[in-house]
Amino acid sequence: MKRVAITDVAAAAGVSRSTVSNYLNRPEILSPGARDRIARAIDELGFVPSDAARKISSGDTSTIGYVALEFTNPFSGVIADAIERRAIETGRTVIIGNSAGSTARQLEYLALFERKRVSGIIIATLDEIEPQLAAMLQRGTPSVITGRRSTNSGQASVSAGDADGGYLAAQHLLAIGRRRIAFVGGPFGLKQVSERFDGASRAVSEVADATLTVVRADDRTMNAGYAAGIEIATRGDQRPDAVFAVNDLVGLGVVRGLTEYGIDVPRDIAVIGFDGDDLAAVSAIPLSTISTSGEAIGETAFDLLLHEIGERGRTFDTRQQIVPPELVVRASTAGEGATVSGIQRASPALPRSL
Repeated sequence: MKRVAITDVAAAAGVSRSTVSNYLNRPEILSPGARDRIARAIDELGFVPSDAARKISSGDTSTIGYVALEFTNPFSGVIADAIERRAIETGRTVIIGNSAGSTARQLEYLALFERKRVSGIIIATLDEIEPQLAAMLQRGTPSVITGRRSTNSGQASVSAGDADGGYLAAQHLLAIGRRRIAFVGGPFGLKQVSERFDGASRAVSEVADATLTVVRADDRTMNAGYAAGIEIATRGDQRPDAVFAVNDLVGLGVVRGLTEYGIDVPRDIAVIGFDGDDLAAVSAIPLSTISTSGEAIGETAFDLLLHEIGERGRTFDTRQQIVPPELVVRASTAGEGATVSGIQRASPALPRSL
């Protein structure tokens, strides 16, 4: 859709272009009547003022915006690096903002990028943002969601197959004989978290004597995992025999907390994470994980955004792209009592996602 220009506002309000410019920059010099007419025209047309104060139609700019969810997680950096690399390859630049888990900051970055008239936006969503993105599309700014599948078929997204990944994680723990599984993570209002838990729940429901409990770690950081690990270690006979951590940082923290209290990983408690961070592979006890390629997510999101902008390049059969998860088995689950050993990669058959 063609973006609304300052000349469109001027025509609708029955004033000159310079009068609209004055309204945007020095409204106090205009009469109340002129201000009211221009304000109504802006509202009705959905005009977004440009920081450059010039007409820029969709696709005329070489800049895109990326709103990351949390740079405390290395996985976000991998995605950002892939997006920036694809931008350089195609002669574009990327403006990156970090919402740091804040809904307010997320919305502020969206507004900033729209004012900057970027050609499109990639956003790792914190919560329900699709109505705002749909409104931005109507005003000429397309977008791609990363981290979860969009609920609206008209909204482009690239997700990591979180539910299937959660299923793989719990299925692996069950396959090595574990029956008392604790899910460490949160908050469940974050769709990525709830879908990973739901996938694990499906796997556990298929084994009669298996249970799945929750230990909250809403910050999703190594420190949060460490605190959860200590809490689990001090339960005595009520301890689980396996942990599925919402991400690798939490998983590494859990392992540290457990081992500091004399819990053997994986003999006493097996631990698996999610994301496939490099740090997980080189820790003192290498962490088993559900690997979802951040590089593939970033590259796919960038190429899908170009497709949404209307530029030629990679073609897509659907706006909802999924990067399939992969089980990576390492020492944190491959020990005594396990049916696997060493390091191996596998993609077991998955049930159809809900």
